[in-house]
Amino acid sequence: MKFLLRLTCLSVCLALAVAGALSTPVWAGGSSFGDDDDAEDEGPAYFGFVRDASGNSVSDAKVTVGIKNRGGVVTRSDALGTYRVPGFGKDVDTNDVEVSCEKEGYKQVKTFRRTAPTALNVPIIETECTLQRG
Repeated sequence: MKFLLRLTCLSVCLALAVAGALSTPVWAGGSSFGDDDDAEDEGPAYFGFVRDASGNSVSDAKVTVGIKNRGGVVTRSDALGTYRVPGFGKDVDTNDVEVSCEKEGYKQVKTFRRTAPTALNVPIIETECTLQRG
């Protein structure tokens, strides 16, 4: 009887822990997104979402954020289809930064981009890459 009671208590505690973790808000940049002390020196950060044509998140997509003719950074989207790349420096023109996404079995069909201000008056560049099964 004690064994069943302990097993039930363990199951309830585990269920509460999972529910608590799932109810925590998740942002593309994580909990400290936009709170960097040296953000003004880094320039705007780049973050965004990788979605399929139906609007579903695409995880583990290769995301390349690069400066025209100068190279860039390659990362992957997380389980929610989000990614984040720190800024390239305040002297880099944001119009020279290109974002592309790819995943095997998909082709990129669209990239939407917008700029949002932050509390530090350093803009954040948000993109949404749309992939379509190809």
